[in-house]
Amino acid sequence: MTRIIITILVYCLAGWLVCDIDPTREYYWYSGIWHGMFFVVNWVRSCFFDCLYKAEIFSTAYNVFYWIFAILSFPTTFGVFFGYRPDRY
Repeated sequence: MTRIIITILVYCLAGWLVCDIDPTREYYWYSGIWHGMFFVVNWVRSCFFDCLYKAEIFSTAYNVFYWIFAILSFPTTFGVFFGYRPDRY
């Protein structure tokens, strides 16, 4: 359990350092990829701190790429949090 909490805190720190979302800036498709990859981390941060997990001002391409990469990031993120390791051959 301690490992999970430390992992979550480290990922939240990494999300804050490399993927902090500015509410006054407009974001485009390439930011949608980046923010989507950090969706879970930013969502956890938004539960405890006053920060965004998705940009408020964005283009349509941002929205499309954001959701594609947010959905793709779920298995990887939860696998890291809970220690999932695929079978190795």
